[in-house]
Amino acid sequence: MASMNSNSDLVSNVDIYMQALVALDQFSGSILIAHKGDMLVSKGYSLANREHGVPNTPQTKFRLGSVTKQFTAMAILILQNQSKLQVQDPISRVLPDCPGAWERVTIHHLLNHTSGIPEHTDR
Repeated sequence: MASMNSNSDLVSNVDIYMQALVALDQFSGSILIAHKGDMLVSKGYSLANREHGVPNTPQTKFRLGSVTKQFTAMAILILQNQSKLQVQDPISRVLPDCPGAWERVTIHHLLNHTSGIPEHTDR
Protein backbone atom coordinates (compact mmCIF):
# COMPACT_ATOMS: atom_id res chain seq x y z
CA MET A 1 0.00 0.00 0.00
CA ALA A 2 1.24 3.49 -0.82
CA SER A 3 2.27 5.61 2.11
CA MET A 4 0.40 8.75 3.04
CA ASN A 5 3.48 10.77 2.10
CA SER A 6 3.55 9.40 -1.45
CA ASN A 7 -0.19 10.14 -1.81
CA SER A 8 0.32 13.71 -0.65
CA ASP A 9 3.27 14.00 -3.05
CA LEU A 10 1.02 12.74 -5.86
CA VAL A 11 -1.70 15.24 -4.98
CA SER A 12 0.83 18.08 -4.86
CA ASN A 13 2.48 17.08 -8.15
CA VAL A 14 -0.88 16.70 -9.90
CA ASP A 15 -1.94 20.15 -8.73
CA ILE A 16 1.35 21.71 -9.89
CA TYR A 17 0.96 20.02 -13.28
CA MET A 18 -2.69 21.05 -13.68
CA GLN A 19 -1.98 24.64 -12.63
CA ALA A 20 0.77 24.78 -15.30
CA LEU A 21 -1.70 23.57 -17.94
CA VAL A 22 -4.24 26.17 -16.83
CA ALA A 23 -1.57 28.91 -16.99
CA LEU A 24 -0.85 27.87 -20.59
CA ASP A 25 -4.61 27.88 -21.34
CA GLN A 26 -4.38 24.15 -22.17
CA PHE A 27 -6.89 22.84 -19.63
CA SER A 28 -10.23 23.88 -18.25
CA GLY A 29 -12.27 21.29 -16.42
CA SER A 30 -12.41 19.02 -13.41
CA ILE A 31 -10.38 15.97 -12.49
CA LEU A 32 -10.84 13.00 -10.21
CA ILE A 33 -8.06 10.58 -9.33
CA ALA A 34 -8.90 7.53 -7.23
CA HIS A 35 -6.87 4.50 -6.26
CA LYS A 36 -8.41 1.30 -4.87
CA GLY A 37 -11.59 3.13 -3.91
CA ASP A 38 -9.86 6.05 -2.19
CA MET A 39 -10.36 9.47 -3.76
CA LEU A 40 -6.99 11.19 -3.95
CA VAL A 41 -7.83 14.28 -6.01
CA SER A 42 -11.15 15.89 -6.87
CA LYS A 43 -10.74 19.46 -8.07
CA GLY A 44 -11.87 21.94 -10.68
CA TYR A 45 -9.49 24.09 -12.69
CA SER A 46 -10.05 27.30 -14.64
CA LEU A 47 -13.52 28.55 -15.55
CA ALA A 48 -16.72 26.71 -16.40
CA ASN A 49 -18.17 29.95 -17.73
CA ARG A 50 -15.67 32.57 -18.81
CA GLU A 51 -18.29 35.22 -19.51
CA HIS A 52 -19.59 35.14 -15.93
CA GLY A 53 -16.34 34.11 -14.21
CA VAL A 54 -17.81 30.86 -12.85
CA PRO A 55 -15.06 28.46 -11.76
CA ASN A 56 -15.00 24.73 -12.46
CA THR A 57 -15.62 22.56 -9.40
CA PRO A 58 -15.79 18.79 -8.91
CA GLN A 59 -19.59 19.21 -9.25
CA THR A 60 -19.48 21.08 -12.59
CA LYS A 61 -21.63 19.35 -15.20
CA PHE A 62 -20.11 19.06 -18.66
CA ARG A 63 -21.88 18.31 -21.93
CA LEU A 64 -19.63 15.54 -23.17
CA GLY A 65 -21.40 14.53 -26.35
CA SER A 66 -19.50 11.88 -28.27
CA VAL A 67 -16.26 12.07 -26.27
CA THR A 68 -17.16 9.15 -23.99
CA LYS A 69 -18.67 6.74 -26.53
CA GLN A 70 -15.51 4.75 -27.20
CA PHE A 71 -14.79 4.36 -23.47
CA THR A 72 -18.34 3.21 -22.79
CA ALA A 73 -18.17 0.71 -25.65
CA MET A 74 -14.86 -0.68 -24.36
CA ALA A 75 -16.25 -0.98 -20.83
CA ILE A 76 -19.24 -2.91 -22.21
CA LEU A 77 -16.95 -5.26 -24.12
CA ILE A 78 -14.85 -5.82 -21.00
CA LEU A 79 -18.01 -6.67 -19.03
CA GLN A 80 -19.07 -9.03 -21.82
CA ASN A 81 -15.64 -10.71 -21.73
CA GLN A 82 -16.14 -11.17 -17.96
CA SER A 83 -19.58 -12.77 -18.66
CA LYS A 84 -21.30 -9.99 -16.69
CA LEU A 85 -23.49 -8.99 -19.65
CA GLN A 86 -23.93 -9.64 -23.35
CA VAL A 87 -24.35 -6.98 -26.01
CA GLN A 88 -27.54 -8.76 -27.11
CA ASP A 89 -29.06 -8.30 -23.62
CA PRO A 90 -32.05 -5.96 -23.45
CA ILE A 91 -31.18 -2.72 -21.72
CA SER A 92 -33.94 -3.42 -19.20
CA ARG A 93 -31.59 -6.03 -17.68
CA VAL A 94 -29.24 -3.26 -16.54
CA LEU A 95 -31.81 -0.43 -16.41
CA PRO A 96 -34.85 -2.05 -14.77
CA ASP A 97 -36.75 1.26 -14.53
CA CYS A 98 -36.47 2.12 -18.24
CA PRO A 99 -39.69 2.96 -20.11
CA GLY A 100 -41.72 0.03 -21.44
CA ALA A 101 -41.19 1.28 -25.00
CA TRP A 102 -37.49 0.45 -24.60
CA GLU A 103 -38.13 -3.16 -23.56
CA ARG A 104 -36.83 -4.65 -26.82
CA VAL A 105 -33.84 -2.31 -27.13
CA THR A 106 -30.52 -4.11 -26.66
CA ILE A 107 -27.10 -2.86 -25.62
CA HIS A 108 -26.05 -3.63 -29.20
CA HIS A 109 -28.71 -1.22 -30.48
CA LEU A 110 -27.31 1.52 -28.24
CA LEU A 111 -23.74 0.86 -29.37
CA ASN A 112 -24.77 1.05 -33.03
CA HIS A 113 -27.17 3.99 -32.69
CA THR A 114 -30.08 1.86 -33.91
CA SER A 115 -32.21 1.87 -30.74
CA GLY A 116 -34.74 4.43 -31.92
CA ILE A 117 -34.33 6.28 -28.62
CA PRO A 118 -34.15 10.00 -29.41
CA GLU A 119 -31.03 11.97 -28.54
CA HIS A 120 -31.42 13.85 -25.27
CA THR A 121 -30.39 17.03 -27.09
CA ASP A 122 -33.25 16.63 -29.59
CA ARG A 123 -35.95 17.30 -26.96
